[in-house]
Amino acid sequence: MGNGGGGLTLVLVDGLRLPGAGINQTAPDPSAIPPSAIERVEVVADGASSIYGSDAVAGVVNFILRKNVDGVETAGRVGFGDGYRTYNGSILAGKKWDTGSILADYEYSQNTSVNGTERDYFGMRTLSTLCSPANVTVNGVIYGLSATGARAGVPNQCDINKANDLYPEQHRHQGLVSIRQELGSGIEVHARTLYSARELRSRQAISGGNVASGGLNLTVTGGPFYNAVVASGVPAGPQQVTYNPSNDLGASVKNQISTRTWSTNAGIGADLGGGWRGAIDLNYGRERDDITQRGIDQALVTSLVNAGTYNPYGIGTANDRALVQRVGNYRTRYFGQQEVKEAIAKVDGSLFSLPGGAVKAAVGGSLREERFYANTDTGPDGGAIQTEALGKRKSYSAYGELFVPIFGETNATTAFQALDVSLSARYDHYNDVGGTTNPKIGVNWTPVRGLVLHGSYGTSFHAPSLADAGTAIDTRVIRFADFTGSTAPGAYSIILAGGNRLEPETATTWSLGADFKPVFLPGFKLTATYFNIDYKNVITFPGFNPVSEPNNPLYDRYRTYGPSVAQVLAATSGIRHDGLSYPDVAALPTAIYDLRRQNFARQKIDGLDFDVGYARSTSAGDFNVGASGTWLWGFDQQINGSDVVTSRLRTGYAINFKARGRVAYANGPVDGAIFVNYINKYRNVVDNSRVKANTTVDLHLGLKLPLGNIVEDPQITVDVTNLFDKDPPFYYDASTSAYGFDPANASALGRIVSVGLRGRF
Repeated sequence: MGNGGGGLTLVLVDGLRLPGAGINQTAPDPSAIPPSAIERVEVVADGASSIYGSDAVAGVVNFILRKNVDGVETAGRVGFGDGYRTYNGSILAGKKWDTGSILADYEYSQNTSVNGTERDYFGMRTLSTLCSPANVTVNGVIYGLSATGARAGVPNQCDINKANDLYPEQHRHQGLVSIRQELGSGIEVHARTLYSARELRSRQAISGGNVASGGLNLTVTGGPFYNAVVASGVPAGPQQVTYNPSNDLGASVKNQISTRTWSTNAGIGADLGGGWRGAIDLNYGRERDDITQRGIDQALVTSLVNAGTYNPYGIGTANDRALVQRVGNYRTRYFGQQEVKEAIAKVDGSLFSLPGGAVKAAVGGSLREERFYANTDTGPDGGAIQTEALGKRKSYSAYGELFVPIFGETNATTAFQALDVSLSARYDHYNDVGGTTNPKIGVNWTPVRGLVLHGSYGTSFHAPSLADAGTAIDTRVIRFADFTGSTAPGAYSIILAGGNRLEPETATTWSLGADFKPVFLPGFKLTATYFNIDYKNVITFPGFNPVSEPNNPLYDRYRTYGPSVAQVLAATSGIRHDGLSYPDVAALPTAIYDLRRQNFARQKIDGLDFDVGYARSTSAGDFNVGASGTWLWGFDQQINGSDVVTSRLRTGYAINFKARGRVAYANGPVDGAIFVNYINKYRNVVDNSRVKANTTVDLHLGLKLPLGNIVEDPQITVDVTNLFDKDPPFYYDASTSAYGFDPANASALGRIVSVGLRGRF
């Protein structure tokens, strides 16, 4: 929302928080909610909410769950695409009575993976020399090996990432149980439990120059395999060997993510008299994430090669399978657990009446505790924990809100059919970052019937994620390929990744807009809202590319060229190393890049959200046409410590225009709709190339079946996404493995045809 990122949008379920998800961030995963259990989604798009939280910097998304269902609802869907399948089924059962209800829901979903080998446009523009057979460098000359000999100056080149999965295989089970009961005298109790279990499996190509990916880059000075290569035409002497062991281990390894999410709450509400009502809710949530990334045992390979028992060349004698299995028995495992506990109390009601209506107030408070724990170990299966990270935060909050209707139905006058003002403030105190007070004001003015003008102003405060500490589990030193253009054999750079010591983010937001529903044209609506957001101390990775912006002075504070031994030791001290030791005095890195999460910049964003539509019922059926979208006007970034302001508008960070149009029709048992999705062209900041605009079309068809005596409201549906099977626009960024398309703004799934069936009993 507002181009602020997921971590700045507060995600709630029935007004309550979900636990954080992942090992290196604490934003919740709303996909844990079974879709069949969602009644509606409420969106507050203009910044912080005094009721829900001042940490809603970009806004609030509140999922309201279904509670009153009488009967059984079932649905199933199967989807087909190019090398892709999806399966989904759900059953929801509920019972209502005069004073309460109970509901249970179960949903299962599954999809297959899509691999890079299944998409022609996916691939590296600059091929790698980490190949099989290997490349050998002796005395500055590179030799490409083959079964027939060695070719001086002609290296083997290959696409080491082609075998990556673009979309992972997924299996998911989700469930919900809820109950509510009136106890009389205006008292109601309620409870619900939500559970989600998800398994993700993703193939990763054996490639690259780090531990997880499996590429080999080592020095060989002797042994039987060395002698065989020398005999094939490679000169004697120390050999720098770059080799991709895919012939031994296969083209890819399979990584896995296992996620378990549990959220439960119980509460009571009561009429307090005089039009006032109070409520107390207790909420608990927990998520566990278990991640396994397969790789190869680099240290073992090096020792085996030095002992002359492992062939690192990809030609000649095949390696012993037992040795290959030992080499492949290697992984990095991450485990994370996040918990949230909160108690919320609130009262709301009418204070007194004005000519424009009743003045209403709401006051409340909350206590919240968040916990974060993560650990990791790297090595053969069954290894001991090597690194741990944990954090704990306690906070308490209080808020008040006042709604004042100045003009209403009883005192409407010329130019003031209605006018109301909402005033609110929230105080939050965190045990680690202190206290903050954030006000918000909103105004709605109806000068004439059918036109509402509205505006808002507020401030926000977002404490750093518990996963963003300097001891974050993903804080590490990574050895990467050289980014400086060095031609020295074995040249490499190192990157500092993960968390850092961070300060809170703050924001000031304001908006102006209009909702137009003219009385002279029933069915027409036009909504337009201008938003303006000023983010300060934005927490993100430094937004530059070491290759495309090597000399941009704005980023000098985040890199060191030609570091000394002392500089390398200072930069990497106390940080976990991805399987390698620094510094290697014989071959220091060409550069150090500090790409840890930082309070990186100030960002000023403004633009227009709009929705225009017209709906009309006729004797020929019901028609609905319209379009909605976001038009960004500005996205300026000022890096902390610099006076230079850079526009990121019309880049992948901030595409200036996105829209979705619709044409829908319904008549009796038949309904259908066509949707047109448009993303404007933008600039790839990596190479300054233009990414073309992208337009795709979606189709929906529905037919109610004549089975009313057996099933209530039975319907068969056909949905087609990307109807014309359009390939995504070309986009290339080697630093993010975007080899051919931009996964943040396009899809590689292609056309998917889904057939569904649903009904009630």
